[in-house]
Amino acid sequence: MAQQLDHGLTLEKKSVVILPGKDAENPESISRKVTSIVAAKAVELGRFNVIDRTQIESILAEQKRQLSGIVDETQIIEIGNLAAADQALLVKIITFGQRGVPPPKKETKKEEGEKGEKKEKKEYDESLFEWIIKESVTAGLQKTLEGVELYPNNIQTIIKTEVGLLNIESGILENNFHIAASHTGGNKTASLNNALSQLSWQISRNLREFYLIASEVIEKEGNKITILTGDDMGLEEGTIFEVNSLDQEKMYKGRVITLPGNPIALAKLTNVGKNTSNAEIIRQWKKVKVGHGVNEMIYDPTSTAYEIKTRNGSNFSLNAKFCWSPFKKITTAFTGELGTIKDTRGEDDFLLGLGMQFKTKLLDIGKYQFYTGISLPYNIFSKIDDDTNYVYQSFINPSINLTTSIILKRNRDLFISLQYVYRNNDHNWKYSETIENENEDNPDNPTYDTIYYDAVWDENKKIPRLNTKGLYITIGIRFFDY
Repeated sequence: MAQQLDHGLTLEKKSVVILPGKDAENPESISRKVTSIVAAKAVELGRFNVIDRTQIESILAEQKRQLSGIVDETQIIEIGNLAAADQALLVKIITFGQRGVPPPKKETKKEEGEKGEKKEKKEYDESLFEWIIKESVTAGLQKTLEGVELYPNNIQTIIKTEVGLLNIESGILENNFHIAASHTGGNKTASLNNALSQLSWQISRNLREFYLIASEVIEKEGNKITILTGDDMGLEEGTIFEVNSLDQEKMYKGRVITLPGNPIALAKLTNVGKNTSNAEIIRQWKKVKVGHGVNEMIYDPTSTAYEIKTRNGSNFSLNAKFCWSPFKKITTAFTGELGTIKDTRGEDDFLLGLGMQFKTKLLDIGKYQFYTGISLPYNIFSKIDDDTNYVYQSFINPSINLTTSIILKRNRDLFISLQYVYRNNDHNWKYSETIENENEDNPDNPTYDTIYYDAVWDENKKIPRLNTKGLYITIGIRFFDY
């Protein structure tokens, strides 16, 4: 049987009027250019029916009215009625300017024979006649160059603008964002185009927040769901939605109140149809059911992990990882490590590591997930040799990983990882010294050389070696930000 759809779902495109700022009639004005970008990006998103100034002009022309002065916030309701729109995008230019700026000065070599020597200023008494001539020439040059751009090929362009979402019926600003762009270089046209390109990217990203998609789960099979929205609303594969439980109605002090649903999972679109889309549940801390709501997320999630790694008690380190797209098929994370490792003498050596990690999901069973991947850390090991020199060695120490995690809360996981480092890198310990060299041409600016030496070890003791190969166990907590 057919069921009545929730009125809160996003089923139709939003009709909006584009209201440009001042001087929009001039096709070369900055207001017209920015307004055109806003209109183009709104259409590109696929969730707006954009009614631009030209359409309004046609409507007004039929009614024999003049457009001059019509774009006024006090007349927004009239424009909305004419254009059959409920909301309007109001474009305001806050700041716009272009001016030439001096290019960066290039360093030039001093002429031979003048290196290290200070130029002496020629001192002389300037006569009254010489002063009059100099001032007259200067004044004449300033008058001649008045209005002439001194740096026509190094123009600095600055643009600051505001885009607001207005409720046409009430005239109230419901949402807005400010964006700014600047570029220095080239002539006026080139500099302006570069600044407008920066604005274009920002406008596209911010306009999406004006109309986020709200839908619901209409089918579910395993970790696959179908939601009631698709290409007709400009959706694309890879968009992430948050799944929410149903709202609940309760009686409170004699009145019915609605308790909003709680987030229960994340789903990523895998196939976008005309008006429905398939999605894969990528993170689920409570059971998803048909009828649950889904809401488009503004920004892709990020994750940060903190962990403790050890191996047979001989190694101990604290690790941190940051991943900016944790739900891609292959995710990339920056890694950092700080700890100690025992050498063949049984002494603890300091360890510092920076690198990258790549991983992919193998299996997803409810709250449990299994991953595999590789790590490519660049490790630096240091200690004190037998001659009290601070010595070190460094190398890339690759490993393969197998990780299992359990979802604890909406944005928190507990995980355990097995990491196998499959090779040793027995480099020589080194230390360095910096030697100052005299500069005959410029005694005040000496040059420096760095010389590297082998570490000094007692002949009666064995040379400390590092054995990094082996199986490591890691336990940690991962936090998601969304």
